[in-house]
Amino acid sequence: MQLNLYPEFRRAGLLTVSAQGKVTDWKAMPWTAGGAIAVVLKDPSDAGTLAEVRALLDRLAADPAHGIDRVLDAAALRARGGFPTAAFVVGLKPEWHAGSSLNGPLVGKPAMAGNHGHLPDLPDLHAAFFVVGPGVPAGRALGLIDMRDIATTLARRLNLSLPAAEGKELWP
Repeated sequence: MQLNLYPEFRRAGLLTVSAQGKVTDWKAMPWTAGGAIAVVLKDPSDAGTLAEVRALLDRLAADPAHGIDRVLDAAALRARGGFPTAAFVVGLKPEWHAGSSLNGPLVGKPAMAGNHGHLPDLPDLHAAFFVVGPGVPAGRALGLIDMRDIATTLARRLNLSLPAAEGKELWP
C-alpha cells in the first residue's frame, strides 16, 4: 500500500500548488524516502506550523489504515543521527511505501513494488549478510550489524583506504 502525504498537506494549507501543478509556496513539505517520509519546515522556528504538522501527523498515525508505524520528532531523529533538517519522520510499516504525487488519495495502491528507506529497527526488514574468504572466521555469527560496517570491513581486508567511512571493522 502507499501513503501519500502531499494531498493532505495541501488540504491543510501547508503547501500551495499552482494550476500548472507546481509548488508555489510551502510551510511544511514531505520528503519521501521509500518507506519513510521526512517532514521539513520552511521556517524551523515556526512553532505554530510545527504544532499544526504534529497534530496532522498524530491524527493520521492514530488510524491503522494509514500504514504508519510511528512518527519520530526532531529530538528522536537527532538522537539517532538522521535527517538533521527534518522536524519529523513518518516511519511506515514494512508493506507500505511513500507516495510523492501532489494529487490523488491519501492511501492507495503503489505503482511499483519493493523499496528502501524504512526505519532501520523494523525486524521484518532485517537482511542476511554472509561473507567467505581468506581470513574470514568460519561459522561466526555477527548478530545485527550496521550496513556502514560492511564497506569499512571490506576496505580494510583489501588494504584500501576509506578515510570518510564511519563504520567499524566487523572482525579483527
